[in-house]
Amino acid sequence: MLLDSENEANVLSLVAHAIDTGMLLCGPDGRIEWVNAEFTRTTGYEAAEVVGRRRTELMHGPFTRTDAFQRLDDDLAAGREVEVEFMSLTKSGRPLWSELRMRRVIDDAGRMRLVGSERDITIRRQAQEKARVTVRKAESLASALRQEKRLLASVLGTIPVSVWWKNTDLRFVGCNQAYLYSRGLTSQAEIVGRHEEQLEVTTRVTAVTGEGVAVLPAHLTPRERLEGLERYVLATGEPTNPVQVNVVMADGSRHQGTFVFMPHLGAHGELEGVIGVGTDVTHVAELERQLAQANRLEAIGQLAAGIAHEINTPVQFIADNTRFLTDAFADILPALRQLAALEPEEAPEALRALDLEFIAEEVPGALEQSLEGLARVTRIVRAMKDFSHPGEGRADTDVNRAIESTVQVARNEWKYVADVELDLDAAVGKVPCYEGELKQVVLNIVINAAQALGEQRDSGERESPGRIRISTRRLGERLRIEIADDGPGMTPEVKARVFDPFFTTKGVGVGTGQGLSLAHSVIVQKHGGAIDVETAPGEGARFVIEIPAPLSRPGDPAAGPGAGAAEGSAAGADFADSAEAAADAVPEHVS
Repeated sequence: MLLDSENEANVLSLVAHAIDTGMLLCGPDGRIEWVNAEFTRTTGYEAAEVVGRRRTELMHGPFTRTDAFQRLDDDLAAGREVEVEFMSLTKSGRPLWSELRMRRVIDDAGRMRLVGSERDITIRRQAQEKARVTVRKAESLASALRQEKRLLASVLGTIPVSVWWKNTDLRFVGCNQAYLYSRGLTSQAEIVGRHEEQLEVTTRVTAVTGEGVAVLPAHLTPRERLEGLERYVLATGEPTNPVQVNVVMADGSRHQGTFVFMPHLGAHGELEGVIGVGTDVTHVAELERQLAQANRLEAIGQLAAGIAHEINTPVQFIADNTRFLTDAFADILPALRQLAALEPEEAPEALRALDLEFIAEEVPGALEQSLEGLARVTRIVRAMKDFSHPGEGRADTDVNRAIESTVQVARNEWKYVADVELDLDAAVGKVPCYEGELKQVVLNIVINAAQALGEQRDSGERESPGRIRISTRRLGERLRIEIADDGPGMTPEVKARVFDPFFTTKGVGVGTGQGLSLAHSVIVQKHGGAIDVETAPGEGARFVIEIPAPLSRPGDPAAGPGAGAAEGSAAGADFADSAEAAADAVPEHVS
């Protein structure tokens, strides 16, 4: 029996030393009585170094300063079962993560012992820590991505640039709010998963031009060109060059945009679709046109001023010489009459051959007509000089004289189709305004009226000349300018859009829809005034312009009401009879 027990003990000892888990046997007070080979290999302590000591006495490092360490030491001293994971140091100082389990057993003699197993879990804990770090990084990255996505969504939702994206079948995947607004839509549900032709048509593309269309066949329609650019991106994986797109919105307004198409790449660089970006440049284009218009006006003004200056000098000495001849002829004529009255043998033969009565009757009239013509040329020169002066910013301006010079310069546009009547209020006086821009407004409206009357004449609807009437009135501290014609008038649809950019009823090459849009901008935005049109088919049109016209205050440098207007009114009375305007100096106009 004893032999069997010894054999069993030897077998168990062999097994305990052979397994890859550290084993230890402790007494009731937790002190070590025996350890196996794996325990000594893992901890670095020999059996002789650990017997008689508690496991906690072999621990070093931060764990020994924790509450968990103190509870473990108390449990071992009291002979209680434990199950704990901790990080300590081996004898050589190497960090060691261990999983310790102590169980109570009763031996054959009835004594209580603690049997423990201790496994090296360093690799597992390191893997867990790496996993935790990875998870934290992933969570941090996911949080950053969510934040970036929210930021991008917020930016896309608020920027005034249309952005949309489609898959490789050119079905819509998404878009931003600006694109929905531009298409007259309210939510992405109205476009997601659909082709372009499946959407309700709310906008009409009228032109697609620019460097980007060079990759497309020339015969495509504007809408086909846009789809062709998207297919080009899908076929090549390359972005397109910008293209200029003209669009008519659902409300009839015209807009100009710049479009770019680019590939939508996935996480691994694969082509997932196409992204479109569109910028509405209508306002910028209009500002550029206004600047170009102002530059043209300035250049033409300089030309007109130069011509007026060159004409002025010879006209002056011709007028002076003509007056001299008039006076001289008046002095010579009596002497000639006396000579002609002499006896035939006493009068010079050359004088007798003259028809003196005819000369005496016709020469004064011819000289008078010459002086009248020179006076008219002088008025034209003055008008050209006045029109060529755009003013410097907002300044006190003789509005009546500005209108006279503008209409005089435009005479070549209206003289064959209309009579112009001026009814200029002498009480208007000088008004603080942007002189050059106000002249341009009057010029555009007058020329539009003349062209409308000309179209009636050319079509045979009118035989007699039309009538264009321009009047000014001071209404307290506001100036009213009315420009009326008895031309064909406008339909309600045309009237509603007459001030829209790009809108025109004229043929290609005649109008581009800028003139009245510019007039509206000048009067409303620059002067803080108002402009409206009263019209009906067959009843002509009457443009009513009002701008602020503060009365001169005591001490103001501006002249009071009526200053400089008397001469203007007198000139207006016989305006229709004035001389030819310099037609070549008329700025390019649009309606």
